[in-house]
Amino acid sequence: MTDATGHRLHLADVLAEDAFRLELLSGGPHAGARDVLGAHAVEVDEPARWLGRDWIMLTTGVRLRGDADAQRALVPQLAEGGVAALGFGVGLGFKRVPSALVEVAHERDFPVFAVPYETPFREIIHFVDSALTSGEEHVFRRLTALQRYLVDALRTPQPEQAMVDRLARFLDASVVLVNAEGEPEMVAAKPPPDELLREVCAEPPGLVELEVGGWHAVATPIVTQADHASRWLVLASPRSGFVGKLAKPAAEATAPLLAALARLGDVVRDQEQAVKAALLAEALEPAEAHDPLPLTARAAAFGLDFRNPGRLVIIRRHPRRGDPRSPVDLARVHRELVAELERARVPHLAQPREGAITALMQGDDAQVGMALNDVSDAFPDVVIGIGRPVTAIVEAHHSLRDAELAADRGGLDPDRRTMRFEDFDLGTFTVSEIPPDRLAPKVDEILSVLRAHAPLHEALSAYFAHDLDIAATAAALHMHRNSLRYRLARAEQVLGRSLKQPSTIAAVYIALVAEAADQREPSPKATS
Repeated sequence: MTDATGHRLHLADVLAEDAFRLELLSGGPHAGARDVLGAHAVEVDEPARWLGRDWIMLTTGVRLRGDADAQRALVPQLAEGGVAALGFGVGLGFKRVPSALVEVAHERDFPVFAVPYETPFREIIHFVDSALTSGEEHVFRRLTALQRYLVDALRTPQPEQAMVDRLARFLDASVVLVNAEGEPEMVAAKPPPDELLREVCAEPPGLVELEVGGWHAVATPIVTQADHASRWLVLASPRSGFVGKLAKPAAEATAPLLAALARLGDVVRDQEQAVKAALLAEALEPAEAHDPLPLTARAAAFGLDFRNPGRLVIIRRHPRRGDPRSPVDLARVHRELVAELERARVPHLAQPREGAITALMQGDDAQVGMALNDVSDAFPDVVIGIGRPVTAIVEAHHSLRDAELAADRGGLDPDRRTMRFEDFDLGTFTVSEIPPDRLAPKVDEILSVLRAHAPLHEALSAYFAHDLDIAATAAALHMHRNSLRYRLARAEQVLGRSLKQPSTIAAVYIALVAEAADQREPSPKATS
C-alpha cells in the first residue's frame, strides 16, 4: 500500500539502486511491491527472531556452508516471520546463492537477491535507513505545517468550520464532524457514504481505520469534559492508500484542537447563562428595587428589546406525575429549554429557581409554543405555566405571578400540562389581578378554620381540583365516597355555609387558588 505522502520504501526501490548491482533471484512478479521498514545483517541461528516484519535480512551464509537442510529451512523461517526479503552476499563463503535455498524461495514466491562482494552490507543498510528517515522527516514537516495552518483558523469568525475546511484542503480529502447519533454536523468536500459514518459511530472510542463502500477512512473521537457521548472526526477518501503516514497523525493532531474549541464554547455559554440568570433575578424584583434604564439596556444586549411582547414561563414537576422521591432533573430541563429556544432563535433569560425553571422569552406565539411543546414532550412529568405578555423588562414580575398561577392550575388538571394566562377562568384571573396583600385577609377569613382541620382542608382542595366530582375525588384520596361526603359535610359546618351555593363555590375556589399562589410566592434569588 503506497502512503499518501509517496515516501514508503519498497523492495523495488532497493533493487533499483544501480550502485549496489543487486540481482533478484526469486519472489514472483510482485516481489518489488513489498514494503521495507529496515535492513539488518544476521549470521546466527533462528535469524527471524532478530528481525522485524518487513525487514530485509542480509547474510553471507556462514552457518549454511555444507548444510543443505539448513539452506532449505532458512526461507520458511523468514517467510513465517514476515521478513520482506533475503539479501545473500556472494564471493566470500559462496560463489553463488545456494541452489537449495533458491529452489525453496521459488516455491514460496519469497524474494531472494544476490549481493556482490564489492557491495558492503553497511551501504544497503544506510540506504534503507536514509530513505525511511527522509520520508519520516517529510511527514513531520507536513504535520507541523498542518498544525500551524489549523491553529491559525482560531482567528476566524467560525474557527471550528474553518478548521474542518482547512484539514480537507490540506489532505485533499473529505472531512466530517459527526455527532453521537451518527449525523453529520459539519462536512467539507464530498460527503462520504452514510454507511461509513454509521460504522464509525458503532466503533468503541479510539483511533479507528475503516474501508466502507470503496472509501478509506480514519476516525477519532472528540471528547470534552462535558461530553458523555463523543463526537467523531472522520477523514475519508476513495483514493487507495489514503490512510497512510499522514492521515492518522493529522486526525490525532486535529481532534484535541476541536475538543478545546468545544470546551471553550461550553465555558462561554455557561458564563453567558450565569449573566442571564442574574439579570432575570434582578428583573423579577419589585420595580422600585432597580433603575429601569440599565436593566433595559442589559436585556437588549441579549436580544430582548421588547419590540414584540415578552412572557414569563414557569416549568416545574407535575404534582400528580412521577415519583416524588425521584424529582425531575431541573438541570436537564434547563439545558433542553435553552437548547430549544436557541434553536428557534427566541431571545430569552432563564434560570433554575425555587424548585422550578423560570424563563423570560420574547418571540411570537408559534415560536415559543413550539419550543415549549418540545420540552413538554421530552419531560412528561412537568407542567408549564405561561404568564401575560409584557412590553418592558420592568413589567416582568407581573407576568411571573400569572405564570405561577398557570402552573398551579395546569397541575390541578391531570390531563392538562400547559396553561397560559389567556386560559384563566374568571376566578384565577381575579387572583392574578388583585395584589396578594389585599387578597390575603379574605382568603384567611374563608380558609383559616379549614387549616385547623387538615383532613377537611385536604378533602375540600381535592374536591375543587376534581371539578366537584365525588367519585373522582374519592378515588384520588383513596377513600370511600361516603367518607368523602362526611368530610365535605363537616367542612360546610366549619365554614358555616353550603357548598351548593354558587357564592360559596366561587369564594372557596378563589381562596384555594390564592392559597396555592401564596404558597408558591417566589423569591427573587436564583438557586444553583
